[in-house]
Amino acid sequence: MEIFADLETELALLEGGDEGLCAAYDSVEFLAPLRVGDYVEGVARVTSRGNSSRKVEARVYRVLSVDENGCRLEQDGPVLAATATATIVVGRSRPAQAS
Repeated sequence: MEIFADLETELALLEGGDEGLCAAYDSVEFLAPLRVGDYVEGVARVTSRGNSSRKVEARVYRVLSVDENGCRLEQDGPVLAATATATIVVGRSRPAQAS
């Protein structure tokens, strides 16, 4: 969930110039287990825009997996570990200020 929050914050910064706020998770699915030591990557995109809200789709992939001893396990490409859709509220873009 923390990775999803980080992805949403990054999108809010890009869309509105501030950290924004997660108003609601519409869905969250955990599809594959993750262990401490696994390497994961997250991707997110805005799927729709309102005046101050954005619908977001996010995915987390397990790119490298380890066993209970921390030894690397072979895997055939990235594994989709979790998905989420959320609504975020973003600030209105502010014009750049001269320094």
